[in-house]
Amino acid sequence: MHWSKAQTKGDHPTEGIRSHTATVVGRKIFVFGGSDINDKFNDLMIFDTKTMFWSKPKTNGADGCIPNPHRAHTATLVDKRLFIFGGGDGPNYFKDLFVLDTETLTWTKPVTTGNGPGPRRAHTANLVNGKTIYIFGGGDGNKALNEVYSLDTDSLSWTLIKPTGTIPKSRGYHSSVLIGNTKIGIFGGSDGQECFDDYFIFDCTNHSWTEQKITNKSPILSQTSFNLGKTIAAFGGHDANDYINSLRFFNQEKLMWEDVPCTGIPPPRRGYHCCCYVDHRLFVIGGYDGNQCFSDVQILDVGVLAYLELN
Repeated sequence: MHWSKAQTKGDHPTEGIRSHTATVVGRKIFVFGGSDINDKFNDLMIFDTKTMFWSKPKTNGADGCIPNPHRAHTATLVDKRLFIFGGGDGPNYFKDLFVLDTETLTWTKPVTTGNGPGPRRAHTANLVNGKTIYIFGGGDGNKALNEVYSLDTDSLSWTLIKPTGTIPKSRGYHSSVLIGNTKIGIFGGSDGQECFDDYFIFDCTNHSWTEQKITNKSPILSQTSFNLGKTIAAFGGHDANDYINSLRFFNQEKLMWEDVPCTGIPPPRRGYHCCCYVDHRLFVIGGYDGNQCFSDVQILDVGVLAYLELN
C-alpha cells in the first residue's frame, strides 16, 4: 500500500475544511458543509476521482429547502438521494432533514413523521438494508447522547429505538461501520471529558447492543473507519494526547488492532477529516490538526490487498 498526495485541479477548498461529509456517488465524491478556522459552509463540492478535478456546482431548491451552513452533520446516500441530518453552525444545533437529488442537484426539505431525534451534531448514520438510516449518539450542546433512532426513507417516519444489552456511554465524534447487512459497529468517540477506547456492535434485527472485548485498546476520537472487505480500517483521529496519522486494521476474529506498514509519505496528522474508498484507492479529504485545516486530497493505493480482501 502506498501513500501519495493528489495533484488536484479546479475549485478546491483553498482555506481547508473539517467536520464536513464526503459521500461516494459513482466515481465522484460529494463533499458538503464543514468549516475552516473561521467560517462554516453550506457549499456542495464535487471531486472527480478519475480526473482529480474539483467543481462547485450551483444547487437548486425552494425557499427553506437549502441547508444553512452545517458542520458535524451526517450524509447518507440512498439510491441517488443524499440525506443530510443534524449538524450545527457553532452555537446552534440542528435536527432538520434535507435531501439532495444527486442527479438534478435539487434540495428538498421533506416532512417527516414519528418520534424523531432532537438537535445534535457529531453523531453517526448508517444505511441498513438499503432503506433504513440508523442514527447514533452525538451531542446537543449541553450533553453527549447515546440514543438510537431509525428513519424509514420510504415512509419518512422516525422511530426511537429502545435497545437492550450493554448500551454504550453517550458520545460524539465516534466512527461507525456497517457489518454485514444488519449490524453496526461503533468505535471510540468522546463525551467531552473522556476519550473512549471501546467497540460496540448494534444488531438492527433485535435492537441489542453488545460490547466487544478488544485485546489492545487505545482511545480515539474524530477518526474515520471504513470497511475493506472483511477488514475494518481506521485512519487518523486524536488519541487523547495528540492528533495521529496512523492507518490501523481491526481484526474482527482476534478483536485487536493491527498497525499496517505503508510506503510513500503519509498524510500529516489530522482528525475531523473524511475518507472515501473508490475502486482500489482510499481518498482522505481535509481535516484539522489543532492549528490548521487541510485542503489536500491524500490517496492510499491499496493495490493487491483490495483484491484479496474484496474477493
